[in-house]
Amino acid sequence: MANLNYYKSKLKHLTLTEWLIGINIFMFLLTQVIDFTSGGALIKLGAKVNFLIGMGEFWRLLTSMFLHADLMHLIFNMLALYILGKDIERFFGKTKFLILYFVSGLIGSAFSYLLVSNVSVGASGAIFGLMGANLFLYKINPTVYKRIYGTDFLVLIGLNLILGLIRPNIDMAGHVGGLIGGFTTAFALGLRHESMKSKKRIPLQIAVVLILLVPVTIATGIQRRKPETFASAAYYHYSVGHIKTAHRYIDQGIDKFPELDDLKLIKDALNP
Repeated sequence: MANLNYYKSKLKHLTLTEWLIGINIFMFLLTQVIDFTSGGALIKLGAKVNFLIGMGEFWRLLTSMFLHADLMHLIFNMLALYILGKDIERFFGKTKFLILYFVSGLIGSAFSYLLVSNVSVGASGAIFGLMGANLFLYKINPTVYKRIYGTDFLVLIGLNLILGLIRPNIDMAGHVGGLIGGFTTAFALGLRHESMKSKKRIPLQIAVVLILLVPVTIATGIQRRKPETFASAAYYHYSVGHIKTAHRYIDQGIDKFPELDDLKLIKDALNP
């Protein structure tokens, strides 16, 4: 019983940053199990797949934040989350920290959805959001910020952006979107002792909502104007055994593009 109480006490005193790291590690382990047993774990668990989001699976904008492509991807992101998260959590408080993390990650996913066609996963958008919150701290009081941190974080942000431009397979749109999201959201929330309900923050809060919704709306419109979106979504769901969903998507495509015989051929193929 004593050991159980000890572990309960330890769990109770974990920071939100540590909980988020734990969730990411758990999801990575779950990914490995699914890949070992049946494969396709990242897409099954909610990777950012544009044609699936275009068909209404908007939850992928969130779930993709907790998935990682490989062990090194996970390690680097979790190290960054640990270094950045504990101070942002302290300056903004638990509630505002969570809002910052999730809103930044969603905005990063939204920018990626609009601008990057590849499948994408990772906590990088949210982590760049924490970097954006650091830029906010520098903006409101550069003298105090430099006394505490020097210019290390500013250099880190710049190096990460440069590396994203140089290295292949880096989702720069997600990184920049997260950075913008974190900076804007930090202004919209204020520090832990400041009220979120202040009238001066309302325009900033509206701006944050628009920064999230506008790219999602535009990207969804683009996806819905392409017949291959309906075909790809139907094929994917058919391949994982979601037969009714596959038929629904292909029927929607035929209704929207009745002149295209390809979609009708696909429907015939789904009915062996």
